[in-house]
Amino acid sequence: MRRIRKYGEEILRKRSEEVKDINDNILKLIKSMKETLISVKGIGLSAVQVGILKRIFIAYNKENSDLITVINPEIIENKGEKIDLEGCLSFPEIYFSINRAEKVTIKGLNEKGKEIVIEGEEVMARCFQHEIDHLNGILIIDYASEEEKKFYKEKLDNLLKNKK
Repeated sequence: MRRIRKYGEEILRKRSEEVKDINDNILKLIKSMKETLISVKGIGLSAVQVGILKRIFIAYNKENSDLITVINPEIIENKGEKIDLEGCLSFPEIYFSINRAEKVTIKGLNEKGKEIVIEGEEVMARCFQHEIDHLNGILIIDYASEEEKKFYKEKLDNLLKNKK
C-alpha cells in the first residue's frame, strides 16, 4: 500500500519522466500501485499520485475485472466528446464536470516492455485521459468552473490545509 497524494501536494503538478528501463524497482512500484488501487476501490492510479514521477498508470476495467498497466502512455487517437462528472483519488469526495473524448486509443508498454495499443470507451476512455493528465501535472480542478470550485471550497481548503 502506498499513500495517495492529495490536492495541494506539489508533486502532483510535476511532469512525470519517461520510463527507460523496466527493472525490479519499476515492477515493485507497479505491484504496490495495483495493491493500492484495489484497496481504495479506484478505477485509475498514476505513479505521481503515489509520489513517484514515472510515466506509469494502472486502470481497473470493471467489465472484465482486469488491471491494465500502461508505461509511457500516449493518446494516438480520440473520437467524440462528452461532459460527465469526474472524481479523483487525490480529490476525495469532489467531482467536476469535464469534457473528454468518448473513445480514445492509447499506446505504451506493458510490464514486460512489449508495446501495447488499447482502445477505451466511455469510463475507460475517461480514465485513460485522466491518468495521462496526471502524468503531465494536470488535475481535474484545472477543468472546473468557478461555480464548481465555490461549491467545493470548504473541501478544497481542507485538502490544502491538511497537505503533508
